[in-house]
Amino acid sequence: MRALLAASLMLASTAGCARQGTDVNPGQAFANPGNAQFADAVIRGDEALARELLAAGANPNAEDEQGQPLLQWAMKRGDRGAFRLLLSLGADPARGNRDGRTALHLAAMGKDPGWLEALLERGMPPDTPNTVTGATPLYDALRADSEGNLGVLLRAGARLDVADRNGTTPLHQAALVKDAGSVLRFLEAGADPRATDRSGASFQDYLYKGDPELLNATTRRDMAKIDAWLEAHGVAVQPRG
Repeated sequence: MRALLAASLMLASTAGCARQGTDVNPGQAFANPGNAQFADAVIRGDEALARELLAAGANPNAEDEQGQPLLQWAMKRGDRGAFRLLLSLGADPARGNRDGRTALHLAAMGKDPGWLEALLERGMPPDTPNTVTGATPLYDALRADSEGNLGVLLRAGARLDVADRNGTTPLHQAALVKDAGSVLRFLEAGADPRATDRSGASFQDYLYKGDPELLNATTRRDMAKIDAWLEAHGVAVQPRG
């Protein structure tokens, strides 16, 4: 009976969508009408209907026309209720979007650490790889210049000895975005200063090389500490400037 009811609901959805399209929210289209109605039910917090549609074949990991899974779609809406409901209905936070970013990668780029903490508390590994590049969420936190999210990930056990598919390590990434403070932090936490990527470059090849007078006082201080750390650990310091 429940399956029959859900099937009827999906048929009704199909008829409605034939008239109105499958946009649940402007710019967020779902090709499958059942998935569109499922997304709408989740937004409205109608768990009973969402479960009926799920039983009838709706996909909790459905992607919109931008290749974005429903869970990430809810996160970008800032809809915590939909986020929690989708997780309870089986949405996979490790599913990547079109760029390979999982929900944890998306959270690592955000300003609110609550998303990141919620996913980690549910047991999502802090080193979950990007499904395309292999990069962990640390890389996106660095790109977003989010010191808070970096701290959350590191406290959760994020590793510094991983590399993406190009051999780029978190230490390389910190140097690439010119984050001398994170470079120092990673070195002090055990990152390998001699690690090279596929091009044979170490983190030093990507760290700032230019007029030191253009650096602010904090960066100059961190660069000096990096050089001192390298010297103390027997690593040759490449010329700067």
